[in-house]
Amino acid sequence: MSNKFWKGLIVIFIIYTCYYIFFLEASYLLSIPRPIRHLIKLFTLIAVYLLGVYQLNSQKIGWMTTIWHIIHITGIVLICLFGIYDWIFGILPIKIRWVLGSIAEFLIAPTLYIAMGLIQYFLLKEKIKK
Repeated sequence: MSNKFWKGLIVIFIIYTCYYIFFLEASYLLSIPRPIRHLIKLFTLIAVYLLGVYQLNSQKIGWMTTIWHIIHITGIVLICLFGIYDWIFGILPIKIRWVLGSIAEFLIAPTLYIAMGLIQYFLLKEKIKK
């Protein structure tokens, strides 16, 4: 795997760790107004998305970039739509918030980035053998 992959992974780990330590697991989380919490989550999602796009584009992997776009944009749009509903009409039911939180965590976590890196590694390994 290339140095670019490892650098991107390290940055995503740092973003993910800071998000959890300084935001989700912070004792002051509930004192932060709900709209501000929404914006922090949104900016974190966008930062990981843009980092992934940059890394995948720099490695010239078109089909993985497309998958990255589809997964992240779908998740971000879904979360934003429910966030707008939450701002305008009131608090969403807890089960919907749990699902949206799980989607956000999946998009922020380095899991998808690692999976794409492993797929690329094994596909390139097969091409080199041939």
